[in-house]
Amino acid sequence: MSQEEFKSMMDELVAQEEERLGVGSEDFLKRHREIMELIGAAERYQEERRQRVERQFIGAKEVAEILGVSESKAYSVIRDLNKELKERGYITVQGKVSRVFFQERCYGVEVSR
Repeated sequence: MSQEEFKSMMDELVAQEEERLGVGSEDFLKRHREIMELIGAAERYQEERRQRVERQFIGAKEVAEILGVSESKAYSVIRDLNKELKERGYITVQGKVSRVFFQERCYGVEVSR
């Protein structure tokens, strides 16, 4: 089979499949829009979820900015806070600390959760 014959066969198969699926029809376009809206909603949900998780924990860069110290000092602060949390039985994440706990320890007031 030559390349031209193969291309012609593939073009015909694609045309048949597009016709079978109703590509370009109002129903097809409506369903496509619905699917794209669902994908957009799922992406927005995942982004919101990611942001919620990021807001729960604070990293060295942000600690350094808040305290006006170097990042290495911020890591030291995070290690100390995580040590304290671990001693209380909490699970900790290396290099990050609970934002609420950080605020409570820095400002001395309990933050509503």
